[in-house]
Amino acid sequence: MNTKRTKNDFEEVFFKSCSEVFIHPTSYIGPHVQLGTNVKIGPFCTIIGNITIDDDTRLYGHAIIGMPAEDRSVTIPQGTISIGKQCHIREFVSINGSKYSDGQTTIGDNCYIMNFCYVSHDAILEHDVTLINGVNLGGHTYLEHHVTMMANSATHQFCRLGAHAALSAFSATSQDIPPFSLMNGIRASFYNINRVSLVRNNFSKEDINCIKKITKLFFQEKKTVEAIKAECTTLNLYDNKYVEQFIKFVETSKRGITRQTVIDKNN
Repeated sequence: MNTKRTKNDFEEVFFKSCSEVFIHPTSYIGPHVQLGTNVKIGPFCTIIGNITIDDDTRLYGHAIIGMPAEDRSVTIPQGTISIGKQCHIREFVSINGSKYSDGQTTIGDNCYIMNFCYVSHDAILEHDVTLINGVNLGGHTYLEHHVTMMANSATHQFCRLGAHAALSAFSATSQDIPPFSLMNGIRASFYNINRVSLVRNNFSKEDINCIKKITKLFFQEKKTVEAIKAECTTLNLYDNKYVEQFIKFVETSKRGITRQTVIDKNN
C-alpha cells in the first residue's frame, strides 16, 4: 500500500487553514463563479451560474449549487447566489438559483448546512443559521440570524422564521415563527422558548425572563396584540429590546402565526 503524501493531497489541503483556493479535480466550477480567499471545494461538486462564494467557506462532497429553480416555468439558471464567509456546505446539499433574472438566493456568513439539505430558489438565510440533515426550505423562505432547523424539518414557501427561532426534527410549518420560539410538530406548534440558543449567545437572565413573559402572553394566554402591548406597558416590558422585536415580528407577519401550543394539542 502506498501511503506517500503529496503537497496537493485532498485531506492535507481541504482541512487546513491557508489562503489558497482548493478545487477537487472531480468538481465542476462554472466560468461565472467567483471564489474568495481560502475557499475549499470538495469532490464531485457542481457549481454553475452567477455565484459568489466568500472567504473561508467549504463545500464538501457532492454539493450542487446554482441549478435552476425547481419550477416548471424555469429551464435555465437565473439570478445570482451569494454565499457568505466561513460557511460549511456539507455533502449532497442543493442550493437553487433564483426564479427571476434579477433575483437572488442568499446564504449569510457562518451558516452550517448539513447533509442532504435543500435550499430552494430565492431563499434568504441571515448569518449563523444552522440547517441539520435533510431540511427542506420552500421558495422565498426567510431565516433570520441564529435560526436552527433540526433534522428533516420543512417550511412552506414564503415562510419567515425570526431570530433565534428553532423548528424541531420532523416538524413542518406553513406559517411564520416568531423570534426566540421553539416549535414542534407536523403542523408546528409552540413548545417553549429556544433557551439553548439564548444561553449560547449570552442573553442575560433578565432578557430571557422578558422573552418568557412575552411568549406566555402571546401563545399561552392568547391575548390580542393590543392587549399584549397594554400589558407590556404596565409591566415595563417595552424597556426590553427583545420584547419590542417579538411584537414587531408578529405585527409584520405576512403568513400569520399559529397560537396553538403543544399543550393545546394534547388536551
